[in-house]
Amino acid sequence: MDWNAEDYDSKHDFVFKYGEALLDYLPSQPNKILDVGCGTGELTAQISAKNYDVTGVDQSKNMIDKAKTNFPNINFIQGDILKLAFEPETFDTVFSNAVFHWITNQEELIEKIHTVLKKDGFLVCEFGAKGNIATISTAFDAELQQLDKQYQSPFYFPSVSEYVTLLKKHQFKIIEAYDYSRPTPLKNGHSGLRNWVKQFFAADLEEIDNPEQILNHLESTLKDKLWKKDYWQADYQRIRVVAQKI
Repeated sequence: MDWNAEDYDSKHDFVFKYGEALLDYLPSQPNKILDVGCGTGELTAQISAKNYDVTGVDQSKNMIDKAKTNFPNINFIQGDILKLAFEPETFDTVFSNAVFHWITNQEELIEKIHTVLKKDGFLVCEFGAKGNIATISTAFDAELQQLDKQYQSPFYFPSVSEYVTLLKKHQFKIIEAYDYSRPTPLKNGHSGLRNWVKQFFAADLEEIDNPEQILNHLESTLKDKLWKKDYWQADYQRIRVVAQKI
């Protein structure tokens, strides 16, 4: 699946706006940074503006094309982080916002990050934690079961202890690791929830003959839980980590 970069920027810009707080965890001294899953490059540009030497990578061609158009002076690379051939010990810091939960092979990901980081380099990341979007995904699964289908989550939403254990296994020292609840308002009023589902559950919707019916049912089912007067509020749970390569 490739992303609709225009929809991402116009309807789901909360992703990188919430990620701005993560920039405060970058090392104080400007250094060489890899931004994993940079999307349309908004946070990459903010990193660059702080005088870091930053490279943005994203698997989506649409996202990278838009990033290159918006920020032509920044180095952007389109490709899968697990397959890109960076030299060992290239970067001082690996940064990532709202991306790691899309990568199922976490062992390979952490090993890759450890390889590309210089000695004593840092990993600074935030992504979905255990319980993230549980209300939405449970309701979506119930809708699919009515069609004799089942929702198979593509996401990796770990507990803090689970992720800390994984990092320590791959020779990282934990500087900071915690999870927190972040209820997230969705844009576009009444259309906010269906826009979100169309973006993040797109692969499942493609397998359904009448997706609009599913979307209508979801809105009805979730109204009492997630509708807040004039907007939808998604039940986000996040994990934030700063770790150092040993």
